[in-house]
Amino acid sequence: MSPDLADGGSALAFGEFVLDVPNARLSRAGQVMALTPKPFALLTELARRPGELVSKDHLLDTVWRRRFVSDSAVKSVLSELRAALGDDARAPRWIETVQARGYRFIGTVQRAAPPLPATTAWMPGNLPLLPTPLLGRDGELQQLDAVMRVDRPALLTLCGPAGVGKSLLALALALRGCGDYVDGAWRIDLGGLPPACDAATLRASLAHTLRLSDAAGRDDESLARSLHGLQLLLMLDNAEHVLEPLVPMLSHLLSRLPGLHVLVTSREPLHLPMERLHRVPPLTVPLPEHDSDPLRCAATGAGQLFLARVASRQAGFELTAEQAPALALLCRALDGLPLALELAAARVPMLGLQGLCQQLAPVDAPAGFDRAPARLRLLGPSGRRGEARYQTLREALDWSHALLTPLQRRVLQRLAVFLGPFGLPAAQQVAADAEVDDWGLIDTLEALVDRSLLVASADEPRRYHLLHSVRSHAAQRLVDAGEAALAQARHFAAVRAYWQAADARALGDPALQWVLQHDHAIADLRAALAWACDAVCASPAAVSQQDLLALAGASGLLWHRAGHAREGVRWCERVLALCHGAAPQDRAGVDLALAHLGGIAMVLPAPQGLAAARRAVQALARQGDTVRENYAQYLQHTLMCRAEPDADRSACLRRLRALVQPGWGELLRRFERSAAAYEARLQGRADIYRDFNRAERARCRALGATWEAWSAGIGVMLAEHDNGRLEQAVAVGREVLDEIRAAGRLRQNANRLAMWLMMLAESGDTAGTRAALHEAVPMLHGAGRGGMALLSAAWLAAHEGHVLLAVQALARFDAADRTGGEFGPGTFIRRSVGLLWARLRAEAGDAIVAQARAAAEDLSDAEALRQVLEGADRRGDDGCS
Repeated sequence: MSPDLADGGSALAFGEFVLDVPNARLSRAGQVMALTPKPFALLTELARRPGELVSKDHLLDTVWRRRFVSDSAVKSVLSELRAALGDDARAPRWIETVQARGYRFIGTVQRAAPPLPATTAWMPGNLPLLPTPLLGRDGELQQLDAVMRVDRPALLTLCGPAGVGKSLLALALALRGCGDYVDGAWRIDLGGLPPACDAATLRASLAHTLRLSDAAGRDDESLARSLHGLQLLLMLDNAEHVLEPLVPMLSHLLSRLPGLHVLVTSREPLHLPMERLHRVPPLTVPLPEHDSDPLRCAATGAGQLFLARVASRQAGFELTAEQAPALALLCRALDGLPLALELAAARVPMLGLQGLCQQLAPVDAPAGFDRAPARLRLLGPSGRRGEARYQTLREALDWSHALLTPLQRRVLQRLAVFLGPFGLPAAQQVAADAEVDDWGLIDTLEALVDRSLLVASADEPRRYHLLHSVRSHAAQRLVDAGEAALAQARHFAAVRAYWQAADARALGDPALQWVLQHDHAIADLRAALAWACDAVCASPAAVSQQDLLALAGASGLLWHRAGHAREGVRWCERVLALCHGAAPQDRAGVDLALAHLGGIAMVLPAPQGLAAARRAVQALARQGDTVRENYAQYLQHTLMCRAEPDADRSACLRRLRALVQPGWGELLRRFERSAAAYEARLQGRADIYRDFNRAERARCRALGATWEAWSAGIGVMLAEHDNGRLEQAVAVGREVLDEIRAAGRLRQNANRLAMWLMMLAESGDTAGTRAALHEAVPMLHGAGRGGMALLSAAWLAAHEGHVLLAVQALARFDAADRTGGEFGPGTFIRRSVGLLWARLRAEAGDAIVAQARAAAEDLSDAEALRQVLEGADRRGDDGCS
């Protein structure tokens, strides 16, 4: 222990913090922070020894005195301490973890005089200390503090939905700036006033809190005279239900009192000219791509708050890698709302993190309506103390609901059928009725946005969405009103109209831009398909087979482009099974979707995809739909190359040329060009195919058609391989995949990743192949394409000298039931498979290869792949022996 810091009566200063050891108080920038005893003791023990390694055993002896605790107790308390200090374990500012040994305080520590708390008796005002640390909002608090000190707005309103943490943020902000006001900072909680509160009652409440005479509350002018000449901050908390008397009163006061500054928390703005509005967002939540990373999940605002609350209730709790996906899903399901996170955390000791996740994870309609009451009951009393309406999430939402007009309630309830963002046309189709015309609905949507019950996007075209908890509450109200069935039928019609409009541009617009514009609507697409499938079975009058087929067909290209190709197959097959007697023209869109999923996504056997393409070609030709027939013909050509490689495809190519219209854009014309170039490749003219794809790649880049440029780049890779330039093929493929990875679309291009990986493995780069396999295998499995890694694994095993393992992996890949099916080997894959079989037979002999192939029949794909990745056969195979 440093002798200068050992004195138990000293205060220790580091950065903006002062640790007042004698008074057991931690302050930050003069503001006293709430810190429970164990984190305080742990901080004291570390801060007194800056730069020293403090072992876990020492901490267990001094902080816990070995009273029935384990090492995990130290980690749990350390997590709480880090949250309070705003420290990051990955890039620590204050406390460094020394793996398996202990911890070190790495900040500079000095002796200091004990700080005075922000609200000592001599300082005017009545601000309480923060009841809990403000977690996950450091940046937002600093930004607002700068606004208050630099811009000095007369009126700053923190606006947001129930449970978003407006009051705690406002209190933290007021505490940081209270020293700037000579006459103090005062918190006035308006939540206890009745909704019918009049101006006199409101003025009396202010006068009483500010310790003014009764006469000050007589009228607005009297109140202004009583406050004349004062420099003070008023924090008016929970104002949404008293805005009618509050707004004119504040307007009068602020026009007369230059020394008055007002900080308001409300679920809707005040709409005064001098108002500076800040909409308080939910806490940040983990991104789906970070679900398996516990450090990233815990570093988000929602993760910090949830874990801190769990740790305060369950000693020794520590997030594991296995629990990280559950935490991430919970944070998203609860929209990052602090109140919901606190209430949910209280259930962890009983249900566990996984069990809680199963209860609270968002579910698709129509089951979501049934789950709404249970969901809100689960977010019930947590033992937290405060205003009665904050004891459960349902009560907080009831409070907001009670402040709405009957029309606003009705519209909000109907909008609860939407699971994701929706536009104005969809809202009008679902929520409008004889009493609510389109303009009236716009006004109502604006009011719901103002009241923080509906969230409006900042982009164009404007979209809206409901937080999960708000939707659950409104959905139950919809059921209670007896309107659920009607609203779901309207929702289906709105979703169908949306996707029919989207489908009209699906082939002519750049694919990446198209999917980025529409993949937000997947949740509502799933809900509409599920509802319609059930309705066709239970109540055919509710929805026609033609409408169901129209929706399934119009959304067909989305499934692959959004990375859900196998799910798209399941929906198409389910819809066709329900509509088995449908006319060919009604099912043409679904057949086109299946052809795409077979020919482009390659998740259907090529013969099945080809049959669908041929049905689509015939039906679309009869309808005169030249755009979609053009694409169906292209898919037919693609699938014939795989399923019927020896068939005559000239008629298909002639029809493609005949369909091209003079007014078509480059992206619609490219299907005919691509088919002709691929035909040249199959005829052995790989240079023509390469040159075409080089030019096509440049053309697509100029058009901003990123996805199409990727396709052309992969074409260049294939042509280079055809010409025997394996090194160039690998380089081109790596460049394309780097672009795909940077765009976050690797899972949607899993087949391209697999093809490049096969070439990399064939090239003999064993270190690169092994590293790439470890990245690619989870991606391929997630996309339902895990078996495609087997050919790469077989090449890897062959190059590493594990011949029997190579035979087994190659046999699994080349199984008879895959030929022309799921993988549909094309020219490159078939050539690679043949080359490897020849090599393995030459090295091991036909008898050993036959024996290994027979053994492979008892292996699963996963087991064959695992053996290669482990690098050696468990039976001791080290080559051909």
